[in-house]
Amino acid sequence: MTFEQIDYFISTVQSRTFFEAAESMHITQSALSKQIIKLERELHITLWDRTRRSAVLTPAGELFYREALKISRQFHQSLELMSGFQDQDKAVLRIGTLPFLSQYHLTSLLHSFSSDHPEIPFSIQEVEDQELVSGLREGRFDLVFIRKNLVDPKLHHFQLLSSDRLIAVLPSGHSLSHNPDITFSQLSREKLILMPPHTSIYKLCMQSFHNEGLNPHVLRTARVESIISAVEIGEGLSILAESSYQLFERFSLTAIPLKKECRLSIGIARNCSGIPNVSADIFTKYASDFFRQGLK
Repeated sequence: MTFEQIDYFISTVQSRTFFEAAESMHITQSALSKQIIKLERELHITLWDRTRRSAVLTPAGELFYREALKISRQFHQSLELMSGFQDQDKAVLRIGTLPFLSQYHLTSLLHSFSSDHPEIPFSIQEVEDQELVSGLREGRFDLVFIRKNLVDPKLHHFQLLSSDRLIAVLPSGHSLSHNPDITFSQLSREKLILMPPHTSIYKLCMQSFHNEGLNPHVLRTARVESIISAVEIGEGLSILAESSYQLFERFSLTAIPLKKECRLSIGIARNCSGIPNVSADIFTKYASDFFRQGLK
């Protein structure tokens, strides 16, 4: 028994004659009759009472008609749902990211996924914080690599992949360089060179100072490379993500953990609303397993 035979049977019941049913199905009346007879043989029941002038359903045929309607409805609903996934399978998975792929082993993840799932093409676009969030919200990205403090839990699903923390960076000869940890209060009395205002690191730093009622002396803002050079010559101190500092670590500098530890959660964010995306589901699960296995 096939779904095509079920549809033929339903059309025959709903039409006044076999001829009209054949016309609606765009087949010959002979072909339709053969399919109905084949269906009856496979079911080992008689669906039509052919002893009368016009064929009518047998009691078994009436029962099968009700069941056939359910089967056909479910089948066509499933086809409609799957058609959306078929379109997605052909599409490129659009991934947005902050410029931190190498810091959190995301490059290795992408290379591994590409090797294991060549059937899922993807594109990567590095952008800054604001464009990343707006791109996700407006549907320009299917998913993004992002820090959790940028995510709105009401709008986005967040899958944790890795974590980081904020550290104070200062010259090795600084009076605070031998401290086991350092407080925001101590840092507020120093000249600070922070990440640009649009970044999540800057916002987290300023929020931390604000929570303690402190007004820090921010000398200027810059990118990580410039900050490292400026701190090295004694222009000021800085607060960075530990993984960012490790890329530019210098013997002349000291990194000290903050007494009130500020954790940074890094992961994948997706919109809560919108149509399902099979490729994004596969990628998110793969990424989660990749990092879980790497931590064992």
